[in-house]
Amino acid sequence: MAEFTADLLDRPAVQGVCAVALAYLDDATAAAVRLGDGSDREALHAFRVAIRRLRVTVRAYPGIHESVPKKQRRRLRRLARATNAARDAEVQLAWFNERSARFTAAQRAALAPFRARLRARRRAELAQARQKLQRWFGKTERKLRRRLVALLSDAGLHEAPFRAVAAATLVQYAGELDARLADVTQSTDADQLHATRIAAKRVRYLLEPLESGLPGGAGTERAPLVERLRQLQDLFGTLTDAHELEITLQSDGEAVTAAAGVLRADVTAALDELRNRSTPKGSGLKRDVEAAARRLRPTAKAPRAPRLLKQPA
Repeated sequence: MAEFTADLLDRPAVQGVCAVALAYLDDATAAAVRLGDGSDREALHAFRVAIRRLRVTVRAYPGIHESVPKKQRRRLRRLARATNAARDAEVQLAWFNERSARFTAAQRAALAPFRARLRARRRAELAQARQKLQRWFGKTERKLRRRLVALLSDAGLHEAPFRAVAAATLVQYAGELDARLADVTQSTDADQLHATRIAAKRVRYLLEPLESGLPGGAGTERAPLVERLRQLQDLFGTLTDAHELEITLQSDGEAVTAAAGVLRADVTAALDELRNRSTPKGSGLKRDVEAAARRLRPTAKAPRAPRLLKQPA
């Protein structure tokens, strides 16, 4: 996974953003190689995360968004979407594996054919995703890398430092997340829940390269905020994944009745936790992200003290 040091923040803005994007492109390239190993169960997830981080970086920052052609941005989106079906099947199988103890032996036996179909679907979707990525990724990666390297070399030293642009961008996206969180209720539909989850991911992905610039570095002060965003993302993931699994379960009749009951309990627990995380003034995430952004912004240099004139003897 890409790692970033504090000196990144003091580079000119476009140079800093391009360095982040190139690091994520390197991650995606390494994960794409791993996809050729059918026994590597983490390769697909690693590729998806790298592409998502790359897309957020290209989308969020001025100076790079308009410089990367729409065609290349659409190809990145197509790469991400090519893995969705395989990812859904993996998540649904993991859901059953993690909750096995919550089913009786008879219920597990009744669910066995359904789970076998899920495993077959996962194998088919993974094979199809690998074929698509092998066809699409290499060409996209080469063109995008050339574009980013050119931007990196052409960036002017007169630009604002990356830390200033990053702080402003972080606040903007935190505001969007806060507005979405305020609208979440028990009746919020699946599309809105998914959009809120994506908003939480974007703030997290924007914050991660900036961690080393926060007081205390990567191991202390920033960690709780990044972890809170990850937990929030996971909660919304539980809700949106439950919606997809519910649709799948509805096609299999009475054999999955027990699974549907466990799923409803998961959704109720996730909604309760979301409510518990909020106060009458909101989740506090926007306030805390804004505080982090203030620490990232460049501080004005103190004026030089005037020289004292020698007094005549």
